[in-house]
Amino acid sequence: MINFLFVLLFSFWSVFYGRPASNTEVYLDKGGQLIAFQATGEKGKVHFKYLDQGSYRLSLVFPQQEGKYIKEKTRHESMTKATYNAKNRVYYYQGSEGFFAIKFTGISGVKSQNFAAIFKEEREEEDKYNVIAEFGIHKNCGSIGVFVEAITAAQFKKAADKIGQDISTQSIRGIN
Repeated sequence: MINFLFVLLFSFWSVFYGRPASNTEVYLDKGGQLIAFQATGEKGKVHFKYLDQGSYRLSLVFPQQEGKYIKEKTRHESMTKATYNAKNRVYYYQGSEGFFAIKFTGISGVKSQNFAAIFKEEREEEDKYNVIAEFGIHKNCGSIGVFVEAITAAQFKKAADKIGQDISTQSIRGIN
């Protein structure tokens, strides 16, 4: 009975929320130089601590998703490629790899005016790097973390619609 309840609860949870996107590669650049790299673990989390003052850029390489995390039904189609909910600090991305929600966590040493969600795709051989944020640390020992979830097309569309408009073409630099 307990196993059944656990399975039921997990199934209910996964319908409304995504699942952690393990093996997402997260790159941190400072002044155009790669200074840190981490891949998300089973919980989909990465955290960079003890960052010095300066300007940083965060890039991700998403793992290829399968099943409901890649399929898009006609009613869930969206022209939105990326959108950002500044209130909740969640960046939503749609690409050939699937649909993702990236929540920024553990931010310290960054003033809100020094944080910008952006969208820029850079290619190096077969890898596609998705630059999602630029930010400035204004005092030593700054930090930033990300929690990456694979979401469904319906969850992506709902998030984009909830924000109220396709802000990807208005508020995120780099989207054409």
